[in-house]
Amino acid sequence: MKFEHSFTVNASAAETWDFLMNIPEMAGCIPGASDIAQIDDTTYDANVKAKIGPIGAKFACRVAILTLDPDARTGLVELTGKDSKLGSSVKAKMNMSMTESDGSTTVTVVTDADVLGKIGQYGHGMISKRADSMFADFTSCVKTQLEQR
Repeated sequence: MKFEHSFTVNASAAETWDFLMNIPEMAGCIPGASDIAQIDDTTYDANVKAKIGPIGAKFACRVAILTLDPDARTGLVELTGKDSKLGSSVKAKMNMSMTESDGSTTVTVVTDADVLGKIGQYGHGMISKRADSMFADFTSCVKTQLEQR
């Protein structure tokens, strides 16, 4: 499944990049995320709770930063997660880029995801709606954090 999301924030690209690269601070904006632990310079573990349709899941996730280009303000991240209780898993690669114009920054995230197991059976429509909702909550929090500075 492929998803493309973007949002615009009233902050410079430098401020937006710094916030998004501060993983502990940024992770506070991810809906359902908890227990964020840094493994090394580019790898983090976290738990993410999500409800998709009638099913609630708790994914044990590993997030690996594959590439970062601070000058171009782009990055590629890979996420793998498993809910052993449901036998469901997710694997996603997320490309992030940002552009600045007139003091505002637009952040674009393109995600290529595979969702397997019981949750994967719900299909693209239901998973897409949940992804859209989680991204909307995330962007609302990011905007609040950045625009209050």
